[in-house]
Amino acid sequence: MKDNVIQLNSSEKNFTDTIEDFPNRDWIEAGIKILREKSVEALTSKSISEEIKKEEKEFSRLYNGMESYMEALLDYWYEKETLKYIDMLDEMTGDAADLVLAMTEIIHNIDKSDEIAIRNMALKCPNAHAALARVDRTRLDVAIGLFKEMGFSEKESEIRSKIFYTSEIGTEYTSISSSLEQKIARTKLLMVRD
Repeated sequence: MKDNVIQLNSSEKNFTDTIEDFPNRDWIEAGIKILREKSVEALTSKSISEEIKKEEKEFSRLYNGMESYMEALLDYWYEKETLKYIDMLDEMTGDAADLVLAMTEIIHNIDKSDEIAIRNMALKCPNAHAALARVDRTRLDVAIGLFKEMGFSEKESEIRSKIFYTSEIGTEYTSISSSLEQKIARTKLLMVRD
């Protein structure tokens, strides 16, 4: 991807450098599994400890309560579910239109169960809501950059990106799901200049 597509904060890290070494990843993935299979109410230090068959006191040694655990879980999810895909786009060749079509296919093919769990949690947890806003903003910024690269104005790029993102994400969480071919066709319409 070209340098002007997205500008991450200097505090952001490259996915490939961080996700494999994410601190206490087994604890985090256990929590995500509980969220995915049960609910945010089922997420406790006890349930997490039981999930990975470790003592609850180890959880207390690693985290200063559920709030610090949730912060780590949301940071991990951001790196795994957003930076990973930005890195994938960075490695691809082609122009901005090719990359938007690649985003369409990536979004279509990813396992959405973790995203659904986090989005459900965000309805009840202000910290999760803020983390979700960060994810959505980063993803939108990538799409905006790509539409600008195609020659659309700032305002056109923002509007097209919001339509693109909400239709690609939104149809996955409704009964109006689309095939990949339908999504590609819809995305191509967004790239047509008036």
